Amino acid sequence: MNKLLLILFLFSISATAQKLDRKAYYEYSEDLEFRIFGINKQRIIDRGNGYYTNNIVAEKGRRFITIIFEFKNNSSQSQEIDFNEIYIRDNNGELHKIDFVVMSMKLTARTNKLEQKLKANTKRKIVAQFRPSFDKDEIIDELVIGEKIIKLNYN
Repeated sequence: MNKLLLILFLFSISATAQKLDRKAYYEYSEDLEFRIFGINKQRIIDRGNGYYTNNIVAEKGRRFITIIFEFKNNSSQSQEIDFNEIYIRDNNGELHKIDFVVMSMKLTARTNKLEQKLKANTKRKIVAQFRPSFDKDEIIDELVIGEKIIKLNYN
């Protein structure tokens, strides 16, 4: 009985030790900051438009990463966010680039979806999907933005 309780206790510690700190803000630029609202892992992602959708399936034991960013513009001017400069680094040091970006509550006709504009003094959630896939048990703990390396805070 004691061994069972010990195992349950250790499992609960490891499960709670991997929670992302949603309140921590990170600097994107002088006037822009962001926080990670959520990180999701999926085996299948969809690409396409209205009538035609292509499902991309990760290999067994691997997952695609989706990060929900919340960007905050602290300036009195619109700011540009270039998602071509944001990467996730895996445990092997390999960089994974953003493949798809969607800004919540905004329809856009921009041809380059990896560049988004954020109006003055606003906050906006932006969803980004990364490729190639990760090992399904790997913890995402490092972002690379241009030359900056950002360690993500976990509780």
